[in-house]
Amino acid sequence: MIFFLYGLDSYRRSKKLSELIAPYRGKYSAVDFMVFDLEDDPDGWLKIKEFLKQPSLFVESKVVVLKNINALDEKNEKKLAKVLKSYIETPKTFIFISEKNEPKKAFQFLLDKPVQAQAFLELNGKLLEFFLKQEIEARQLNFTPEAWRFLVSYVNSQSEKGWFAVNELEKVKLAVLKQPISLAELKTLIRWFSKESVFYYLRDIVGQKDFSKKLVILEQLFLQKEEPARLFNSLVYQVRGNDILRLADYDVSVKSGGLEYEEALLDFVIE
Repeated sequence: MIFFLYGLDSYRRSKKLSELIAPYRGKYSAVDFMVFDLEDDPDGWLKIKEFLKQPSLFVESKVVVLKNINALDEKNEKKLAKVLKSYIETPKTFIFISEKNEPKKAFQFLLDKPVQAQAFLELNGKLLEFFLKQEIEARQLNFTPEAWRFLVSYVNSQSEKGWFAVNELEKVKLAVLKQPISLAELKTLIRWFSKESVFYYLRDIVGQKDFSKKLVILEQLFLQKEEPARLFNSLVYQVRGNDILRLADYDVSVKSGGLEYEEALLDFVIE
């Protein structure tokens, strides 16, 4: 029997894999339960074949977990595909496969019955909101409408949204904030600037007298991977007086190879 889990949402995919193999971990010994990661092992298909052929010592079944089968070259993926096909309807051999992407041509049969296939699409839109509501309910948290909208936008701006959302909700849970959690309270834990508000935070950098507060804003913009060149060019439209000349000098330095945009922005804030 083969279970094929795939999709960009690695959190839900990993969680499902853990749920599926949990009953076997305590029941089977190391000699009957093996995990193979084929990313750096092009001959791993042969090890899998040999493992499956070996008779079990104390139980009738074997359990195999496979990862990164798409990393194999064309020659080896065909060999592994042949091995896997021979175990599709073997009732006492359990093969669990977890992949980020849909299967390559040689493994297309993994999407068809009797293989148990399940997709875990990237969390976006309504799917992301549904996931967040489930995780929030599981932690007995409650947010005001404003805080909820902020949280959705915040998680949606990240990669690996599932893992990121769970980590952030755990942080909120540990903070033991008064419920329903307001936007102001949430922002004491989460400092994030939406794409639409970056312009206004750059304006704060220009108007702020305390350079340490300027640094905090700039650091957060860097942490959320805002493009330094975009930040610099947006800042040009915010400055006045001598700051225009300073940025012009920085621009010349960057374009002549003297500074990077990150360095120019940092120097501008400190000075």
